[in-house]
Amino acid sequence: MKTLNKVSKFVLILMLTLMTVSSSKAALDSKGTDFWLMFNGNVSTPVTTLFITSDVNTSGTVEVPGLAFSVPFVVVANTVTSVVVPTSTATHTNNVIDNKGIHVTSVDEVTVYGLNYAPFTTDAYLGLPTDILGTDYTVLTFNNTSTGTGVQFGIVATVNATTVTITPSVTTAGRTAGVPYNIVMNQGETYELRNNTIGNADLSGTKITSTQPIGVMGSVLCANIPTGQAFCDHICEMIPPTNTWGKNFVTVPLKSRINGDTWRILASENATTVTIGGVAQAPINAGQFINTILTAQTIITSDKPVLVAQYSNGSNFSGNPGDPFMMIIPPFEQYLAGYTLTTVSGYAAHHINIVAPNSVVGSLTLDGVPVPAIEFTPIGVSGFSGAQLTVVPGSHTLAATLPFGAFQYGFNTDDSYGYPGGLSLAPIATVSSLDVTPELDTNVVNTQHCVDGLVLDNLGNPVVGVRVDFLRSGANPGAGFAFTNANGIAQYCYTGTVVGTDNIIGSTGSLSDTVIKVWKDDPLPVELSSFASVINGTDVTLMWSTTSETNNSGFDIERSSVSGQWTKAGSVTGNGTTSEQQNYTFTDKNLNSGTYNYRLKQIDYNGNFEYFNLSNEVIIAVPVKFNLSQNYPNPFNPSTKIQFEIPVDANVKLSVYDNSGKLVSVITDGFKPAGYYTVDFNATNLSSGIYFYKLETPQYSKVLKMSVIK
Repeated sequence: MKTLNKVSKFVLILMLTLMTVSSSKAALDSKGTDFWLMFNGNVSTPVTTLFITSDVNTSGTVEVPGLAFSVPFVVVANTVTSVVVPTSTATHTNNVIDNKGIHVTSVDEVTVYGLNYAPFTTDAYLGLPTDILGTDYTVLTFNNTSTGTGVQFGIVATVNATTVTITPSVTTAGRTAGVPYNIVMNQGETYELRNNTIGNADLSGTKITSTQPIGVMGSVLCANIPTGQAFCDHICEMIPPTNTWGKNFVTVPLKSRINGDTWRILASENATTVTIGGVAQAPINAGQFINTILTAQTIITSDKPVLVAQYSNGSNFSGNPGDPFMMIIPPFEQYLAGYTLTTVSGYAAHHINIVAPNSVVGSLTLDGVPVPAIEFTPIGVSGFSGAQLTVVPGSHTLAATLPFGAFQYGFNTDDSYGYPGGLSLAPIATVSSLDVTPELDTNVVNTQHCVDGLVLDNLGNPVVGVRVDFLRSGANPGAGFAFTNANGIAQYCYTGTVVGTDNIIGSTGSLSDTVIKVWKDDPLPVELSSFASVINGTDVTLMWSTTSETNNSGFDIERSSVSGQWTKAGSVTGNGTTSEQQNYTFTDKNLNSGTYNYRLKQIDYNGNFEYFNLSNEVIIAVPVKFNLSQNYPNPFNPSTKIQFEIPVDANVKLSVYDNSGKLVSVITDGFKPAGYYTVDFNATNLSSGIYFYKLETPQYSKVLKMSVIK
C-alpha cells in the first residue's frame, strides 16, 4: 500500500460461469445454492460486498442473521449482481466468537465472490459453497513484517454446536503455539484470531478441525510481499479442505512482472517431499511450507497432498505498477473444461493465464476463436503448455475438450487484482488407485462404446466426483473426460469411425492406466436390440433380445455394487449362429438392499468377447416391515436357506431349537443394517425330525417350523 496518489475509485466486478462441455456428471466445484461466508478485518475500514453470478436466471437471499440483515437478489444469467453487506461484518474482536456470518441461498447454483475494499488496500476471495466444506483444514496466509502487521484467520460455522479444535502455529492472543484449544460455535457465528507481532509471525500452518463442516479464511491486514518489500495490501482467500489438495501443479508467471512471483507450498502431512522444476526440496512436515520466487513456467509436484498459492509481488520489488494479491492455484486434477471470466474495472492492463493440456493447444477457444498455438509454450514434460494472454476489458469465455486452468488478473498504478477462474473440489487427496476396463474390446465402426475408470481410496472404497481424463491415440485420436459416480466409476464413451486400433490412456493426477479398443468393419457377432431389467422384491430379472447372432457361445451376466468391482452373477447359453430374433432372461436372486449395475459379456466360441451395459441402475430398496420366511427347500437334507427382512438397523439373532425346545444352533447373532438377508443352515449333525427356527430383534420375534429328513 502506498500513501501516494492512488486510484480511489475501485469497482470490482467478478464473474465466473463454469461451463461443462462433457455430458458426464459434474464434479463438486465452487458453485452452489448455499454458502456460509465471512470477511476478515482490513487495515482500513472496508466496504464489504458480495458479487453473485450464475449461468442461469435465478434468485436468492443474502442474510447476516446476527445483524438482522436480509436482502433478496436476482441474477440474470451470465451477469453479476452485487450486494453490499454491513461493514461491521469485517470487524471482529480478536480471539472472541461473534455472530457475523453471511448466509447466501439461491434457487439455482451461483458463484459468489467477497470483496473487502478499502482505499489503497483491497482484496477479494472466491466463496466456497457449504456442500464442499470440510472438517479438516490447514491455514495458508502470509507473514507479518516490520511495516505490515496483522496476519489472521477466520472461521464461520455452518451447524449449531460445532466444536472447533485449533492448534496455532505461533503464540497469539494468549493461545500458545502447538497447544490445541477448543471453541464451540453455532451456525452463523464467526471467529477471528489475529497476530499483530512486529516481525515474521505467521499463522500459516495452523491446524483446524471440527465436528461439523466449517469455512476457513486465510488473510493479512496488509501484507508486504516479498517479506520486507514495499508496498503492502490486504490479502485474503477462502481455504479449501485438505482432502481436496493435490500433488501436481503447473505454473505460469504473471505477465509483465520483471522479478517473478512469490509462491508458497503448504504440506498437509509429515515428510512431504516437494519437487520444483525437477529439483527436490528438503522434506517438510504437516503445517510447514516452502517459499520460492519463480520467474518462468515451472512444474511443481509432491509425494503427498499440498496447497499452493501464487502471490503478486509489491511494486517496489517487481519494478512494475501493482501491489500484492493472493491466488489459490488448483492442482491440474481440479481444473474445469470451461470458464467465463470478467475483468475488473479501473485497471490499465488485463491478462488471462492459461494452463492447457498439449492435446488441446490450437483448439482451445477464447470468445469462440481458437487461441493460436504460437501463444503457448510447453511446460517441461508435464504434458501441459502455458499462455499469457492480454485481453480487453469485459467478459471472456474460454472452452476446450479437456479441462484446463484459467487465471484472470490485472495491474494498475499501485494496484492489482487476480483470481483463479474456478476449480473443482473433489476429494482427490484420498485417491489411491485407478483401473480402466475393459482391457481389450472389439467393436464395429460407427457405433458408440464405453470404457470405465474405477477410482478407489487406500481402503478400497470408491471416491466420488473425481475427474478422469481419457486420451485416445491410434486410428481414432481424441480426448475427453468424465467424473466418478457413487460407485467410483468414470465412464467415457465415444464412436470409432475408422477401422483400426485405439490406445486409450485414462489418468487422474499421477495415476494412469491404458486399455485397447479395436474397431472393425464386420458386423459384431451379436446385434443386441434391447436390454432391460425388472425388480421383484429382492430379485432382478434381466431381459435382452438379439436380432442376429454369429458364433455366439453365450453370455456371462456381471454385476457391480457400490464397490465398483464387477463380479459374475451367472451365465446363459447362446444360440450359435442365427438370423432370427432371440430372447433371453436371467434372474439374479436374493440381493441385499443397495444399488447395482449390470452388463452382459457376450463370448464367441473362439474366446472373443464384448460388453453390453444396462443403461439404468437397479435399486433394491430397504424392506418396509420385519419378516421371517419359510425355509427352502423344506423338508431338506442336509442344508436349507432361511430368508429374513429387517426395515431398520438392529441386533439380530437367528436360532434353531429341537422339538423339546433345546437350543441346537445359533445361525447368526449380532448387528445388521436394514435390508434383505439369506443365510444357509446345515443340519449334517442333526438327526431326522421337526425343528424350529426363531428370529429375534428388539422390535420383532417370530418362530417357524422346518423338517430334516435323512
